[in-house]
Amino acid sequence: MSALEDILERRARLVAEADAQRSGLARELAACSSVLTVADRGIAWAGWLRARPYLVVAAVTAIAVLQPKLALAWSARLLTVWRAGRFLYEAVKPALRDRERQTSP
Repeated sequence: MSALEDILERRARLVAEADAQRSGLARELAACSSVLTVADRGIAWAGWLRARPYLVVAAVTAIAVLQPKLALAWSARLLTVWRAGRFLYEAVKPALRDRERQTSP
């Protein structure tokens, strides 16, 4: 068997393997389709709201004036989530810095 035949045989095997992996990935992603759709919409809404911070302030103010108990309960929850997020970010930040140093030339 010549080197060219070996290369062609290996290429055919790799192409078949890539096709199998591609179809397997497509099946797995199809199962996650609804979750990815919701996440995509959430990111779009977050971007829309980020461009209009006055709407967020107006909504929070209206809730605080109309439903103070609800605003207090949600503010406690948001504060807890914010603190947890800061804690996790501070815990991960050294690893992010190390990774950044490794990838930069």
